[in-house]
Amino acid sequence: MSPLRVPENWSDDDRSSRREALGALKARLRADPADAVTRAEVVRAYRQLGHPDQAGRFAIALDEGAHRPELRAYSEMLRRVGADEKTARRLSMMPTELDLPEDVRRAIEEGPLSDQWRPWGVYVGVAWALVAVSGFVTLAVTYGYAMVGAGDVAPIAWWWTQATWWVMIAALTMTIFWCATSAKWRAALVWTGITLVAGGCFALANAAFSR
Repeated sequence: MSPLRVPENWSDDDRSSRREALGALKARLRADPADAVTRAEVVRAYRQLGHPDQAGRFAIALDEGAHRPELRAYSEMLRRVGADEKTARRLSMMPTELDLPEDVRRAIEEGPLSDQWRPWGVYVGVAWALVAVSGFVTLAVTYGYAMVGAGDVAPIAWWWTQATWWVMIAALTMTIFWCATSAKWRAALVWTGITLVAGGCFALANAAFSR
């Protein structure tokens, strides 16, 4: 059987030919998972197309294996879909005599990414509780001084407001790290934006009060 080949370079206008060529290659590989030449062509095609997860998916059964970024991308893909070993072997069209790489096995054991909120998030909750308490104390102290007729309540109110702001910035920073370490990148970006806005408001308020 003559080997199928993919073009050396594909342009954006070659989408139909890409699908056809890859489809034919994968059909041949499915029929014979031990066909290293066809598997190498599939890997080369996905590398050309810039799909490291798919390149890693098929490259793990080659003698030279997958590149580290490809292996990492494929492992993350398996975690996203919650694949078990049987599913991983089917996706990679692995020959029965080959073992899955250690990184892939680890990804399967760790389970889906959606379940990976880090347990230390309880400390984030405590930090936000402290923000609420600090805000309440600030209101209570400011109101109390005003009620007893203190001459100048502004410095006291500003000191407590600063304390509340710093506690809130700390809580925001902890929230960002919690999201980032849990691989919740969109949430991390959102909280980063909120933190920048809050920090900017704090800096402007501090500058205005210092005049």
